[in-house]
Amino acid sequence: MHFDSKDVAASTFAVFSDVHSNLEALQAVLADIAAQGIRHMVCLGDIVGYAASPAQCLKRVRELGCPVVMGNHDEATATDDDLHNMREVAAEGIHFSRRKLTAAQRAWLAGLPLIITDEHHEFVHASLHAPAGWPYIMNEGAAMQHFAAQRRRLAFCGHTHMPLMCHLNGTGDLRLSRGQGRLPVAPGGKTFVNVGSVGQPRDGCPAACYVVCDPKADTVEFRRVEYDIAKARSKIMRAKLPAFVAERLSIGQ
Repeated sequence: MHFDSKDVAASTFAVFSDVHSNLEALQAVLADIAAQGIRHMVCLGDIVGYAASPAQCLKRVRELGCPVVMGNHDEATATDDDLHNMREVAAEGIHFSRRKLTAAQRAWLAGLPLIITDEHHEFVHASLHAPAGWPYIMNEGAAMQHFAAQRRRLAFCGHTHMPLMCHLNGTGDLRLSRGQGRLPVAPGGKTFVNVGSVGQPRDGCPAACYVVCDPKADTVEFRRVEYDIAKARSKIMRAKLPAFVAERLSIGQ
């Protein structure tokens, strides 16, 4: 799916992913985006799943009116397919999300695209290589498969919940940078950015994570935002979702 992004391409914009029904984290991130005066955003999917506020998170993201790509938890929630290939802790979150969303909300999730592009950027939940298969970019081989499918200089993804920047230069050398602080986008070659997770970080830092891209300065900034983890945990436990889903929020794992 191609979208008109003349304003986005010329302006600073935010990219966030993997909200996973964590309303407290989403609200904190959106407040941080607003405080910087950023008007353009892109959501990389997995709005639902795991935590206790799928309907509220979906409503809030839709209100933004920003481009959104489909995540694997979004796809699973939108259907009635069997979840035998999904881990139990994830499957319970999907069943909960299915119960809490309206038919119209589930239909909206089902209609999301796997990839969106503009003149300068590509956006996908998992990988530009076989996006409907939801591959994880966790090693050099998966990164090279992704880069083989990347057509623009800069791409953004989520899915692993691990913030990082990966650059492939013109001679085929890969360089990985930890997703921390403000980083320059290397000239030449191709770069992809994993924007981390708003609602369930897994890099050892419990603060919500998203990125801000400044095309004029040619930088990407990884921002961490504190939020009310205790409230999010309490809602998960009241919903009788797996205790592990609540516990991991405090340790960022």
